[in-house]
Amino acid sequence: MPSKKTSVIEWIFFNLKFDSGSGLLRDQIVTFDDISAGIAAAGDGLSSKNPANFWKDLTRADMNASWPTSVFAAGYTGADGIGLGPGACFQFVATLEGQEEPFVDVLEYDESLVQTHVLQSLSMPVAKKALGRRDENWLAQVSADLHVVETFFSIFSSRPVQEIAFLQTGIKLRKGEVDAAFSVRDDVGVWLLSAEAKGKNDPIHLPQIRRAAIQFSSTAAATLGAVGVIPFALKIVGNSRIYCVEFEPLSDESSPMVVAAAGVIELSPHVAGIS
Repeated sequence: MPSKKTSVIEWIFFNLKFDSGSGLLRDQIVTFDDISAGIAAAGDGLSSKNPANFWKDLTRADMNASWPTSVFAAGYTGADGIGLGPGACFQFVATLEGQEEPFVDVLEYDESLVQTHVLQSLSMPVAKKALGRRDENWLAQVSADLHVVETFFSIFSSRPVQEIAFLQTGIKLRKGEVDAAFSVRDDVGVWLLSAEAKGKNDPIHLPQIRRAAIQFSSTAAATLGAVGVIPFALKIVGNSRIYCVEFEPLSDESSPMVVAAAGVIELSPHVAGIS
C-alpha cells in the first residue's frame, strides 16, 4: 500500500525537480529542505520533525509499493543521496530500459532455497528475554548473545573461518550505520563483518548494506590491519527464525552485491521479539 511519503515524493518530483517540457530533471538531489516543503504541501499530516530519516524509513517498508507510479512512469526511481551535497537525503535516478519495478536492488527471501539450523536459546537469561521487542537493536543483541553469526559460518558458509569475535552494535557512520560488527579470522587474515539487521516486514535493501560496508571499510578498525569488510544481513522471517546472508567482500562502491551463502537460524525455545 502507498504511504503518506508517496504523495510527498510525487510533489517534490513534479514541483521541484522535473521539467515536463524537456522531460529531464532540473536537479536530481532531494534535500532535507525539499522534504520539509513536500511534507508541508502534500504530507497529509505526516510529521516533519525528522526529515533526515525520510529515506531510511522508506527503505524499511515495501519500497515498490511506496514509490509513486507517476514518477516511475516518467522514467525515474530513487537512490540514497546521503553525502552527495549539503543536506542531501536521496536522489532521483533514471530507470533502466525494460525495468519492471522501481526498485530491483532488494534481496527476496525464498524459504524453498535455504536450509534451517536449530540453535538453542537456553543460554539467554529469562530476564533478558522478557525485554524482547521488535526492533533492529534487539535482533542485533540476540544475534550477538546467542552466537548466530558464528553458527552461520560454521554451518552454511564455505569461508574457512578460524575465529569470530563480536565487536559492537549500533556503530554510527557518516553515511550509514552498522547494526552489528564482528571480526572474522580466516586463512587470509582478519576481516571485519558489517551486519544489517532487518525486521520481518523490512526489505533487505542491497544499496543500504553496500553503503554501510563501504563506510565501515574506511574506519580506523578497518584500516589498521583488516583485510576488508564482509557485508552481512540478518532478517526475521518467522517466529525465532533469522535469515542470514553472507555477501562477497566489496572492492569499491560500484561492486555488485553477490550472495556467498545463506541459511536460516531458528532459535529454540522462542525468543520474544524475534517475530
